[in-house]
Amino acid sequence: MDSVNKPNMQTLENLGLAKPKQAMQKQKLGQDDFIKLMTTQMNHQDPMKPMDNGDFITDMAQFSTVSGLKEIKESFNSLANSLKSSQALQASSMVGRKVLIPGSLSTFSEGTPMKGAVELETNATDVKVSIMNDRGVLVKEMNLGTKAAGVTHFNWDGILDGDKKATSGNYSISAVGNVDGQSESLKTLISDTVQSISLGQGGQGVSLTLANAGSAGLADIKEIL
Repeated sequence: MDSVNKPNMQTLENLGLAKPKQAMQKQKLGQDDFIKLMTTQMNHQDPMKPMDNGDFITDMAQFSTVSGLKEIKESFNSLANSLKSSQALQASSMVGRKVLIPGSLSTFSEGTPMKGAVELETNATDVKVSIMNDRGVLVKEMNLGTKAAGVTHFNWDGILDGDKKATSGNYSISAVGNVDGQSESLKTLISDTVQSISLGQGGQGVSLTLANAGSAGLADIKEIL
């Protein structure tokens, strides 16, 4: 009965199971290997307790499932690489252009208006934009009035209260508005220039290097100016 239950050494060698070094070199089972193992199992099973058809079907279904999952994973990896390449191509067209991104710190240069925007989730009245210098001192307040939900743009030409002109440098912006009878802080967007792009590693997407705000993801771009 032992000879019936246990495969002989010649059979194990034919399957590569009696040679540890060879087994280490080939750790993955292919479809042919699976068929050989099933055949060997059938030839050496206990005649008194044979494996029923259901067990064979279960083994085959498990093998098919594993193979199918592997193919799906490979397809998703291929799709992800294609999408990343497409994103990189789209992002490359932004180099040298100005974009709107969420933020509050911007740079003003004499002769070039500073562009920004306020993002409203709902309608608001008495919308005001405040501009502060690098010391946190309020230098300009702009009243935009009543605005509908969405993105409201504004330009600052550098003229301060009292008709004085601002010097080049860093300025911060903030915005408030009246929503449903209450004053609320509003999201601000700043204009910045895309200097370069880079492909992320480890599943990360395309990132943009900006002139003033450092780096930002492609999804952070609200608008291309």
